[in-house]
Amino acid sequence: MKTIKIIFVILILTNLLYSQEFNFRDVVTGLDTPWEILWGPDGDIWLTERYGRISKVNPQTGKLTELITISQVYEDGERGLMGMVLHPDFQNNPYVYTVFNYKTDKNETFIKLIRLTYDGEKLKDSLTLIDGIPGAWNHDGSRLIIDNDLTLYMTIGDAAQPNTAQDLNSKNGKILRLNLDGSIPTDNPYPNSYVWTWGHRNPQGLIKANGILYSSEHGPSNDDELNIIIKSKNYGWPLVEGFCDKPQEIQYCQQLNIVEPIAAWTPTLAVAGIDYYNHNLITEWQNSILMVVLKSSRLVQLKLSQDYYNVIEENHYFINQFGRLRDICISPDGKVFIATSNKDGRGNPKPQDDRIIEITPIATDIRQNKDSGFNIYPNPAKDQIIFETNDYQQKKISIYNTLGQIITEKTFTGNFFRFDRTKENLTTGIYIIHLKTNNESITKQIIFID
Repeated sequence: MKTIKIIFVILILTNLLYSQEFNFRDVVTGLDTPWEILWGPDGDIWLTERYGRISKVNPQTGKLTELITISQVYEDGERGLMGMVLHPDFQNNPYVYTVFNYKTDKNETFIKLIRLTYDGEKLKDSLTLIDGIPGAWNHDGSRLIIDNDLTLYMTIGDAAQPNTAQDLNSKNGKILRLNLDGSIPTDNPYPNSYVWTWGHRNPQGLIKANGILYSSEHGPSNDDELNIIIKSKNYGWPLVEGFCDKPQEIQYCQQLNIVEPIAAWTPTLAVAGIDYYNHNLITEWQNSILMVVLKSSRLVQLKLSQDYYNVIEENHYFINQFGRLRDICISPDGKVFIATSNKDGRGNPKPQDDRIIEITPIATDIRQNKDSGFNIYPNPAKDQIIFETNDYQQKKISIYNTLGQIITEKTFTGNFFRFDRTKENLTTGIYIIHLKTNNESITKQIIFID
């Protein structure tokens, strides 16, 4: 059987398509390269900034409370203070785990994981759990999460040494798993090793949802990835980039049993933090991985299949609206918070300062019912797609390519319209259809196949 893979590409839409559907509010401004934001058990947003500060901010008032500045953090290029996670039973175990780069007297840089204790006002009593992982100007990772079994997962990049990702004796280019005291779990796949999975380039997003571990990962100039992380598996780097779709990659994939991503992007987006959304507040984002990206400055919605193992729809939001986006977190009531990262790799400020932004929907009847009266079928289609609506007023349809360019526009009155791609000289691929009437605006993705 021949397997057909649809590789998701960048769907560049204008801000106009989405900017009118959401409210935006600056929670806190004046930050310096925030790296991690997460929702704390006290109702505050806890955050790291790359130069070494850990703080928390009240999401209603914006009051920022500094908890510690770790003097040992070495910030340079993309390295510094990175991921953070709180103990799931924070009331009884007020522990904060974080990972950072530091520099030795010999001018070498390494990565360490520490545990801090929260005394109700400050973080103190640093305890080192893992140390001595080689670091570099870039490709250090590192994101942390704690699973229900109280083991901690830690992403580590290849530290700009690609071959380390295929070396099981190296911690670089891996996702590690450890107990909360720093010991190695007995059920790890390799004896006396923290390694859980290998063959990673620079994973900067990590989330567990519906019993599945997902990771977002930077590619080189091609093939950013979204992966499902499976115990002991090899994810290919540097032998395979993205899918197993080149002759030499196919050979490696067969020999090494390499796991392919569930989505990949070329050109790259510079994918960063991810979170899982399944709240009623923003219904169109339900059952989706929400991913923020740096280079392409946007939020990407990745709608999941019912079994959560496939991406079935992809939408891009807030393109170039807030600059580079590093991380995302979701409140218990479904509000979405994003952190900008608008300083370049050498720490020089860009025009915008860094901030945390709250995203909430604008509640209107049109928004809540926007998909009920507009159907597209079949989709994917070979040549013809039918647009069907539930009213007879005049409508305008605009079709965009993946570069955001308008390919064609049509106007029709009635509830039925047949579009033939061959008459418009459209090639196979992914397009965006935007329908506008007097009282609503709808955007969907369409796919033409051979």
